[in-house]
Amino acid sequence: MVMAVALSASVALADQVSHLTVARHPGQTFLTWTCPPGTGWVYRVYASPLPILRSNDLYHAVMVGVVVDSTWYDRRLSTLLGTPCAYRIDSLAAPLDPSQALFVRTIATNGYTCYAVTAQAGPFSGEDMTIVPGGNSLTRPLIERVAAPAPVFQRVLTNRSTQPLIYTLWTSDVETPAFPAMSNVPSIPFDCAAIPAPASNGSLLINMHARSGNFLQGIYGTGMPNEAVLSLDDPINNSDMNSFWYGYHEGYDTQADDNTPPSEGTVHDYTLRRVIWTLVWMEQKFPVDNTRVYAYGFSMGGIGSALLAMRRPDLIAGIMTIAAKFDFSFLNDPNPANGFNPGGGLRQSTDRLWGEVSTNLPASDGGSIYQRLNDGWVAGTMRPVAVPPIIAFNGRNDVTVGWAEKIAFYHDMAAARQGSYFFWDTRDHLNNSNAAWTPTQDVRYIYRFRTNRSFPALSSCSVDNNPGDGSLASGDSVGCINGWVEWDTTLVDRPDRWETRLWTRDLPQLQGWVSGPDSVTVDVTPRRLQQFVVVDGATYHYTVVRSSDGAVVQDGTLSPDESHLLTVPQARVYRGGTVVRLEPVGALAVGGDVPGGAIRIALARNPIAPLTPVELRWPAAGPARVDLIDLSGRIVRTLLDAKVAAGPTRLTLSSRTLESGVYFLVASQRGLRAVQRTVVIH
Repeated sequence: MVMAVALSASVALADQVSHLTVARHPGQTFLTWTCPPGTGWVYRVYASPLPILRSNDLYHAVMVGVVVDSTWYDRRLSTLLGTPCAYRIDSLAAPLDPSQALFVRTIATNGYTCYAVTAQAGPFSGEDMTIVPGGNSLTRPLIERVAAPAPVFQRVLTNRSTQPLIYTLWTSDVETPAFPAMSNVPSIPFDCAAIPAPASNGSLLINMHARSGNFLQGIYGTGMPNEAVLSLDDPINNSDMNSFWYGYHEGYDTQADDNTPPSEGTVHDYTLRRVIWTLVWMEQKFPVDNTRVYAYGFSMGGIGSALLAMRRPDLIAGIMTIAAKFDFSFLNDPNPANGFNPGGGLRQSTDRLWGEVSTNLPASDGGSIYQRLNDGWVAGTMRPVAVPPIIAFNGRNDVTVGWAEKIAFYHDMAAARQGSYFFWDTRDHLNNSNAAWTPTQDVRYIYRFRTNRSFPALSSCSVDNNPGDGSLASGDSVGCINGWVEWDTTLVDRPDRWETRLWTRDLPQLQGWVSGPDSVTVDVTPRRLQQFVVVDGATYHYTVVRSSDGAVVQDGTLSPDESHLLTVPQARVYRGGTVVRLEPVGALAVGGDVPGGAIRIALARNPIAPLTPVELRWPAAGPARVDLIDLSGRIVRTLLDAKVAAGPTRLTLSSRTLESGVYFLVASQRGLRAVQRTVVIH
């Protein structure tokens, strides 16, 4: 619900604003006013808990923002469409007109607020602090409350093969309990395009544009049935053009070309926060199946997809990247033309955004900025938590993002047991539609993954090609890592057993299909487990069974590693199929299928959110207990210890006081026991 208050003065000065109007949305106050004649004005917005009725009252108020001409005007969309587009402050309101200005304040605390707006005729004139009550100031305070803002609907674009809905989110430099800071100055608008799925519970594809691209380039989906699309935008209004989907230093001027590399302060993930916020909004606004959310991007778009997947693996089922960069800290590509080598144009841009690599400033999301922007390092730090499957294509002759940095990334992903498929060939940065692996670049492949479905992370495959040392003279010119092995996504993931079927496959290349090997060996690590429980100190039995004749070709026992992972070493995988099975030994073995009379546990989200609903179903009335247990077996929290009725029970699990890691929800009643593995990520 939006409440509008219009206050106009019977007399207003010619060089002062008039008709100050406010509209309240959840968590934000939209202020509009009529501008004085001419251009070049600077407007200051003041806020106070008391009415601002005279000039002296401004000294007791707080200046909450400064804006200049043309805030009514959606410059980004107007440039893209070639026609003027005005903002709407509400989906039902008329567009603003050129005589109006706009400032959006995000509410950080509950309370009463009065506003006033002053005008200044250019940067070299003095501020006119004249107050006209009811003209450029409100005579009565507004009641404002902290809440979660949402993007505001603007228009439908009808002249395309799709009809995207255009929304605008106004961001702030102030962090509130309900809304993170997404820019370093207030009232900065960002557009996005949403194409809802035709029916409920559709999948969602997140498209991120390349550098110097825009959000209207990503409004087209893959053609999968019942698919929604969210196309995001990452514009900066200077020569740096974009933030590489991450963000920038707190002192960075997005309107200036003369930024210098910062030597102190913090680099903030403003853009990545906005990406995550908008994604969650899209899931809530439209009927999306949040277990089937995918990200795709070329070049900088691929960079953003990987950043998103590693920051919020609970939100993303799988991603595909083409010609992406994975490590911004890498400085020494053997090709001297590489854009991210010292002195290169792209490196100069990142230096201005984030500071030089040698400075390595703190990052707002923890650690240093060039750790956070090294995907291999991030994958290692989150080793207990699965990175969503990544299907990545890169070129050895790509001097834009570079080739040599990929070698360490491939190694880091394997060392962290994060799996994924990596392909390379001789393409350059732009030759992605006519390269050796082009026929394999089908984005629809990632739709086989789900956030509520485990998968086998592969590593140390015996037929992996050799990427070399980063120089063009070393390694295989065309190759892949883990690419020759496929698995059945309808695997078994139960408290008593984890099982998947794998096989070797053929792959399409530009010159035709290439036959895969008859058999390989590969390490298999169950990832994103849903029900199967891995507990420190426990023992697990594994078997590797050849599908063609049921022969057990390998078996043995395993214990979890230091990251609480189980890895079946060098499982033999055949073209006709291999079944890899893991079962707990001893007290953890519950045996058999889950009976109809068993306790059932379901989490609304896993990894869990700050407050996550837990649905339980009890087979009988009587005493029951629900504990949260860490990997050492210690009870860290008891959620329930009481008599219950037969049937459903709803609890809430909070992650706010829990450390990041893996936990188990254990529900017990009358000798029955159910276990749900859960993950906490902060």
